[in-house]
Order: sequence, then structure tokens, then C-alpha cells
Amino acid sequence: MPIRRAPLVAIATAAAAAGAAPLLSGCTVPVAGVAGVTVGKDGSPVGVIAMCEEHVDGATLHTDAEDPGAQEDAGVWKHDGPITGLTTWPLASPGDGWTAEKPFGRLAPGQAYRMYAWTEDDSWSTSGVSFTTEDLAALTPGQVRYGADDMIGTAPLEDFREKACEGF
Repeated sequence: MPIRRAPLVAIATAAAAAGAAPLLSGCTVPVAGVAGVTVGKDGSPVGVIAMCEEHVDGATLHTDAEDPGAQEDAGVWKHDGPITGLTTWPLASPGDGWTAEKPFGRLAPGQAYRMYAWTEDDSWSTSGVSFTTEDLAALTPGQVRYGADDMIGTAPLEDFREKACEGF
């Protein structure tokens, strides 16, 4: 499936709008940032979080399925302090304050995954990023994939850092 490139500001605006929906409906956690994924020099996946407001405490990567009951965690990470601003971490070997609560395993070719960040008290989250191993193979180090569904985009890390929060 080709990557549909969307302007980063459109992703941030959509994430901010999604964050306002819970205030009206009370159904989900408010969105205060944007999650993304990139690859290291060796091609291994690296998580990326840009917080626009507030903070998050950790991140989860799960199989992407329409039925939430069919989703399985592929990795869960917790940070030793609140995450604000921009952070990155290698999914297979976290460091710099990251601890793997559920160690990251191998990604299955053809399986869709989704990663997002959260707070322990469910007060804030980030938008999620959907991807497959094929999507990761198309990235170069420092190129961030962000967004979900029909709002997928890629941007160099510096552009992601500068523009992720424009819609908040």
C-alpha cells in the first residue's frame, strides 16, 4: 500500500480535533501529542513522541484490528518521568529513562500495528501511528511516519519536531 502523504499540520489539526471530541462525548482520552515511528541506522524501529500539551508516561504498540478485543500488545514501555516535548527510543533496546514493561518482539510481515502514548491515569494520550514492516522498510533513518488510517504522512524528524503541534 503506498504511503499517502498528508501535510503535518493536517495531522496535528486532526489530532487536536480528535482530542476535543472526548470533551464533548466523554468516550476517550484527550489527545495532547502525536506519535510516530522511524528506523535506526540498522533498520530497527524507533518510537517518536511529540507532546504538544501536558505529558504522557509510556507507550504501547499493539496489533491493529477493528475489534479491540482482537488487538494484542507487541510492546509496552514506561518512562521514568513525564514525557514532554520530543522523545525517541529504540523499541528493541529502550534506554534514556525507558523501561520495557512488555518486551518488544519481532514484527510479523503483513501485520498492521498501531503505536500511541498514554498517561497512567488516562488523562492524556497521543494520536496513534499505524504501520507495517513494509512501511518501516520504506523509511530512512530520521524520516518519521505519523498518522493513522487515511491521514498518513512522513517528514524528516526536524520538520516533525517543528510542526507536529501546529494544530493544537
